[in-house]
Amino acid sequence: MRDRWQAHYLQMNDLRLTLLPGIGGRLWDVEFLGHSLLFQNPDIVGADVEHTPIGDLPTRSPQFGFPLWGGEKTWIAPDTSWANGAPFPTLDSGAYAVTSKTNTQIEMASAICPLSHLSITRRITLTSGNSWTLEHSVINHGAGTRPTGIWSVMMLKTPATIGVELNEPTFDPVFGTAEGMVVKHTKCLVATCNKQQEFKVGLPNPNGKTLIFSGKDGLWLTCSVPVPEEPEDYAHQHPVEIFNSGDYAYCEAEWHSRLRALGAGETMHFKQTFEVFTDTQAADSLAHHKELVACMS
Repeated sequence: MRDRWQAHYLQMNDLRLTLLPGIGGRLWDVEFLGHSLLFQNPDIVGADVEHTPIGDLPTRSPQFGFPLWGGEKTWIAPDTSWANGAPFPTLDSGAYAVTSKTNTQIEMASAICPLSHLSITRRITLTSGNSWTLEHSVINHGAGTRPTGIWSVMMLKTPATIGVELNEPTFDPVFGTAEGMVVKHTKCLVATCNKQQEFKVGLPNPNGKTLIFSGKDGLWLTCSVPVPEEPEDYAHQHPVEIFNSGDYAYCEAEWHSRLRALGAGETMHFKQTFEVFTDTQAADSLAHHKELVACMS
């Protein structure tokens, strides 16, 4: 039996990416200069996935009816299309096949989901010693058209701070309470995830950039996505969502593609570009985002 927990690695200089094809094709960790940025759930790491029903895996968050594995993954939006309030198991927890791999790139493909009739391909490419791209592709194998959004969800170790630049800072509460943790500044909005208080908020992302600071290790992470075109529909109304766990030491940065009516046999794509810097490197690398950096520091 193939080991579902077998990891693959991409490394260039001080940047190492850990991939876990057997558990939803995840980007399992991002390590830079030996520091780890992503959360892995200690309650289920190494679990016997083949012989344990998903619903029987241990969790400190029973309010969510699905395993909180960790890492970064591709979900399908909107979540109202999920069965029983859980992401499609074949796509979130199933084994992905490694369809190609080089020293700088890996491509992982899911099976066809019997519930949604969708399949996902994830291609991750190292582009330098501190940057990589992530390309999500979703194919509709069903006979009809379905509203579909690509939803990248990254589980970050806390404490962490997440910020976006906004001309008119605003956010929409989704659930929980963000009081004291999400703050509007003059031209930016900052979520400080430094305690276990559950909340989720949605917000605009007019320049397509999100800035993250790992307060524990002193690293900066940027994510760039295509700049939204107006008007543009999103499955959850906003292109960015931020979640903070009340049960585990993690928060989530979540990015959405636009919502599409995906026809039978059609494919949609969503590409992200990530860069990671030390606090010292950030002064030059993030010079165009001085105000946001100041708000987050």
